[in-house]
Amino acid sequence: MKKILVLNLGSTSSKVAVFNNYDMLFEDVIRHDIDQTNLPLIDQVPFRLESIKNSLNQHHISLQAIDAIACRGGVLKPIQGGTYLVNNIMYQDLKSFKYGFHASNLSGIIGYTFAKELNIQTYIVDPVVVDELIPEARITGIKGIERRSIFHALNQKSVAKQYATDIGKEYEDINVIVAHLGGGISVGAHKKGRVIEVNDGLLGEGPFSPERAGSIPNDALIKWVIDHNLNAKEANNELSKNSGLLSYFGTNDCRKVEEMMENGDKTAKLVLDAMCYQIAKSIGSCAVVLEGKIDQIIITGGLSYSKYITNKVKQYVSWLQNVTIYKGEKEMHALNIGVMDLLHGKISTKSYE
Repeated sequence: MKKILVLNLGSTSSKVAVFNNYDMLFEDVIRHDIDQTNLPLIDQVPFRLESIKNSLNQHHISLQAIDAIACRGGVLKPIQGGTYLVNNIMYQDLKSFKYGFHASNLSGIIGYTFAKELNIQTYIVDPVVVDELIPEARITGIKGIERRSIFHALNQKSVAKQYATDIGKEYEDINVIVAHLGGGISVGAHKKGRVIEVNDGLLGEGPFSPERAGSIPNDALIKWVIDHNLNAKEANNELSKNSGLLSYFGTNDCRKVEEMMENGDKTAKLVLDAMCYQIAKSIGSCAVVLEGKIDQIIITGGLSYSKYITNKVKQYVSWLQNVTIYKGEKEMHALNIGVMDLLHGKISTKSYE
């Protein structure tokens, strides 16, 4: 039996879990005070590390009993999907925030700190920077600007693998389209184990979402930035955190927007329908990339609990292929599986260089 500590640190919380092989022993979601999360990211390491130790103590689990650590991957250079050992090169890239500032970097930083103390290994699994795009997918209409692969890789690959298991096949033998619907939305074309096409789910492609703007007409976006006197950092912040449903209704809670619609708010219905329309368009685009050879369409993420949204999307796309819904996200389980499969010899460690 192997005990795996799983760390998934976000902007306002730290998720901690321990697994015995593939069985979860416990999961904690530690909410942090705003005065703590407003600190520079690297200054958050001490209190988050202490909160993780306290969580383990509360569940009567000794750090010395941990065999390996699985961490949410941070913002790194583009890499292929898989399970990566957190080596010193990766640790330095995470710690320096060389490729971008995000709280997820803290997972690997703290995991590596624990691993050194305990003389064990720590790993990341399918970080947001997983990049398996085909060359044609990278090219834009301006030389020097290329499309990026930033998406919900961990959950997308997890549900795609789950679907393959459910039908008795390997992930590497199927073609699926996965739509992760959450605070951000990403829709990916998975061809034989690789995500060959996906929208940048963070900063500016694809459907708008509860918080994000999605694709915007170039001329209107340029004018909007100038009219609001925004620099690049401010504009990115608006596009990724204060747009989408939040821009229209002052809330990023889709349930509240649905409630407004049910109470007769026509604008709420129009905007919600438009979001579903854009999700469906992205699914259709992925169907073209896969040349129509699709084994299944999969919908996942927090918004997949909404029958209205899933039914609306299915109305548009079910003629392409059947739709399977995996509600919510299973990131803690996916992180554990990525490490357990490695320890059981089912997969090989990938190297970050």
